[in-house]
Amino acid sequence: MTVRLMILSAALTIASVVSAPAQDNNLWAAIGDWDISVDPTIDNGCYALATWNGGTVLRIGRNPQADNFYFLIGNDKWTSLQPNGSYEIKIQFGNRPTWDVSANGFQFNPGETVYLQAQSTQIDFIREFQAALNMRITYNGNEIDNLKLTGSRRAWDEVERCQTAQFNRPSTGGGNGDDDPFANDPFGNGNSGGGATGGGQTKNSSSKNR
Repeated sequence: MTVRLMILSAALTIASVVSAPAQDNNLWAAIGDWDISVDPTIDNGCYALATWNGGTVLRIGRNPQADNFYFLIGNDKWTSLQPNGSYEIKIQFGNRPTWDVSANGFQFNPGETVYLQAQSTQIDFIREFQAALNMRITYNGNEIDNLKLTGSRRAWDEVERCQTAQFNRPSTGGGNGDDDPFANDPFGNGNSGGGATGGGQTKNSSSKNR
């Protein structure tokens, strides 16, 4: 079987991808089992989020800062995952060739769920996510989950519509920013760094029975 590599950026870059907890983000739309939201901490990147009955959470979205996409997946039962740990996992959509994915462990706050996260520019991954009926994740030869992907095509289409709308948003600045030496201060106005995707604080989607 053909195996493809999903290229992963450095861990320090990844940490900026999955930023503030989901309750700080803005809900854009509910599309079936998925919530589409905007993360203001990564240049208003849009993402889709869903949960499954087994407790697995999946967030997949755009990162305008890096001009790529990312996904974050986790489950409270995966207690052996370590923050900043490196994990070689395999992802298969339906009966398509397997993706080899180098993922990192990410935790929003000590004691909360540790998630697997990765990012890439390989858009074929997204296309397969949209077309497939299921997403199988394996680690060390063992299947750790097999998610039924209901409505994933519509969900990502809405992510793209959401992202286009963010790019087209008019500036909310008042006056000429060049006159204000503090206008572009990343530490001004209470900007607070951030983590990544909604970690242990991730908001559940409306998905229930899958």
